[in-house]
This record gives sequence, structure tokens and C-alpha cells, in this order.
Amino acid sequence: MQTATHIPHDVSYLDYKGKYKGILNWILSTDHKRIALLYMYSMMVLFLVGVGLGLAMRLELIAPGKTVVEAQTFNAMFTVHGVIMIFMIVIPGLAAVFGNFFLPLMIGARDVAFPRINLLSWYFYIAGALLVISSVLFGNGTPDTGWTFYAPYSFKTGTNLLPAIFGAFILGFSSILTGLNFIVTIHRMRAPGMTWLKMPLFPWTLYATAWIQLLATPVIGITLVLVALERIFNIGVFDPALGGDPILYQHLFWIYSHPAVYVMILPAMGVISEIIPTFSQKHVFGYRAIVVSSLAIAFVGYFVWGHHMFTSGMSGTAQYTFSILTFLVAIPSAIKVFNWISTMHKGSLNLEAPFFWALSFIFVFMIGGLSGLVLGALATNVHVHDTQFVVAHFHFIVFGGVGFSFFGAIHYWFPKMFGRMYDKVW
Repeated sequence: MQTATHIPHDVSYLDYKGKYKGILNWILSTDHKRIALLYMYSMMVLFLVGVGLGLAMRLELIAPGKTVVEAQTFNAMFTVHGVIMIFMIVIPGLAAVFGNFFLPLMIGARDVAFPRINLLSWYFYIAGALLVISSVLFGNGTPDTGWTFYAPYSFKTGTNLLPAIFGAFILGFSSILTGLNFIVTIHRMRAPGMTWLKMPLFPWTLYATAWIQLLATPVIGITLVLVALERIFNIGVFDPALGGDPILYQHLFWIYSHPAVYVMILPAMGVISEIIPTFSQKHVFGYRAIVVSSLAIAFVGYFVWGHHMFTSGMSGTAQYTFSILTFLVAIPSAIKVFNWISTMHKGSLNLEAPFFWALSFIFVFMIGGLSGLVLGALATNVHVHDTQFVVAHFHFIVFGGVGFSFFGAIHYWFPKMFGRMYDKVW
């Protein structure tokens, strides 16, 4: 295992003065807590950019016809908003910030297994983010393909798409390295006596998430490289004019991108599984069921990507199979919701800010989950596919789920992270 920046116990990691001064003391530190805050501060800036673009799109859609921007500009905003919010905020968010900060603390380790690789993953994150932003500032126009980079338009558009593709590719390296680090840390660095079924639930969800990051992310990385090669050399993998298959791109993209939804939501579920028992002043109901359901979500999530493609053309057998699997993956999520509610039942509820964030998560996540069942059913999916219904479902899950749990985690762990209580007025 690598050695980390060793901070004495009597010195706060926020005040520690290493051999470097100023900002270098932070961006060259291998301390897991400082790296977590580097991620958080970076994401705060990118979050403001993504939210600003989302607000501009909402203003444009407030009335029919042109309201604020032209159609081409709207497509560009949609693309950059999606890439920033998905690849830079909700996928890495909870794991990179709170996973880095609290995983070693929760399992009794001094740091993660590979501190230098942990810092390298943040460098990859920043490099990928800067490349994506550069696609807006330079070249022949902002990418307008949508965050999915669908073929064949992704190699026909004349906009500045290559930096965005390479940026997303580099962000994938950050995700893979973080997942590898967490897996090795949990396997090799648990405190003596901490068996698997004595681990807190948040590390369990990070463990399930890390396997998705490690196994699924290379698929999207290779796919994006193929798109770049298609644009540069016309190799004909996805271009139907050259004998390629654009449906193949959809399969490869969603084989990663649906498991990526669980990269977003599993750490959020782990956060809620920590907050609810604390503020109910009870042990969590059904610890083992929550553990098994977390692993089940990570496993079954690999086999449901086809429900994104019901209208793209596939056999009836494939449609029925993906539909059934989509309903099946809802069961572990429902188990968690029932266990959280059971934990609160007859508990002595402490009505503080983190608890309200957790309640909000449960309420909004249930709406998102129930609307997901509508999309999993063939009879309704074909009618609402590519409509605002899908946009609403996704945002209920992503912001109602990941967003609320992120704010809940900040309030819940604020004293531990910053050494003081958050301001209850704000």
C-alpha cells in the first residue's frame, strides 16, 4: 500500500502545514479528507454552471417558440448541461466527496489503499472537466449532440465535439481509479474485528458502487474512443453509410449508462441509511436486507439497459426480458424504502435538518421510482419515450435522490468535516 500525507492527530487536517505552502499544500496533498474537499469545491463551481444552463433551458421552454435562445443554442446548452451534471456531479459526487472522506474513518483505516492514485483521480477529474469546458470556449461551436453523443449525428456534426468526448473519456479514468481504490481499501484495510457484516451501511453501498465503476466504465470509455476514431478516420463502426450500426452504439452506451444510474443512487441510499437510524434513535431495521439489496441493485442493474431502447427496434423476446428485469431491479430499492420507514416507526424522531433531507429523499425517490415502473412497462414506454415524462423521471431520481442526499450528507457530517456546527438559520 502507498503512504499518505500523515497529519498528526492533534492537528486539524484543515490547518495542517506541510512542506508546501498556499494552495499547493492542498492540491499536492494525498490526505483523503483534503482530496474529498478538493472534489467538493470543484463540484460546487461546476454545479453552478450546470444549474445556470438548466435554468436557461427552462426559461426557453416557458412558452412555445423562441423565448430566450435559438434552437441550436438550446441544443448546445442541453449537451453541456447534461455532460456537466451527469459526468461531473451526480456520478462522482457522493462517492468522491463523502466516500473519500468517510470510508477510511468508518472502517478504521488511516487512509485509502492508494493515496497517490486517489489524488491522481482528482487530477483526471479536473483535466476532464477542463476539456469539456474548452469545447464551449474554443473551436467551431459548442457540441450539440446531447449528453448521450448518439450516432450517427455525433460524427456528422460540425461542432467542437472531440474535446467533450475526450473530456468524458478522461473523467472515466477518475471513476475507475476511485472504484479500484475503494474496493482494495474495503478488502484489505478494515480494522481488526470488523467483519463484512459489521461494516456500516455507507461503506457497503460504496463497495457495490465501486464494482460498477470498475467494470462498467471501461465500456463507455472504449465506446467514446470509437466515436472519436469514427469522426477522425471514418472507420465505419457506427456509421450506417460505411456499413456500421448506430444501434450498436446505443447498446454500448446504455450498457454503461444504466448501471451508472446506480453509481449515482447507491451512495445516496447509503447516506440515507446512516441518517435515518441516527435521527430515529434506533438501530436500522433489516441491516442484512439493506446490504443484500445494495449488492442486488449493483448486479441486476447490468441487465436492464435495453429499456432505454424499446423504440429503437428489438425482438419481442428481448423487450419482454428487459421489461421483466426492469421490474425486478425495483424490488431491492423498495426493500430499502420499507426498511427506512420501519426504522422510523416508533422511533424517537429528532427533527433536524439532515432528517428532513432524508425524508425529502424518500418522498421524491418514491415518485421517481414509481414513474420508472411506467417506463419499464412496454405498453406505456413506447408512448412516453423521449418526452418530458422521461426528463421528469430522471430528475426525480437524480436531483430528488442524489441532490437531497448530498445536502443531507453535508448537514449530517458538517461538524465532523469542519469542526463546528452548521448555521441552523441558513
